[in-house]
Amino acid sequence: MLFIHQIMLYFCTAVCALYLISGGYSVIRNYFQRKIDERAAEKISQKSEVA
Repeated sequence: MLFIHQIMLYFCTAVCALYLISGGYSVIRNYFQRKIDERAAEKISQKSEVA
């Protein structure tokens, strides 16, 4: 790997780690939890329409 590629790799890794430490983890977790909840509600509403 070229030196510049290593610099970019380490920089991106550091930025991602700092983002997760500063609270980005909860944002990502809430996003996926909301998507899962929406799909579950959609399935429940489809089942109630069929029955």
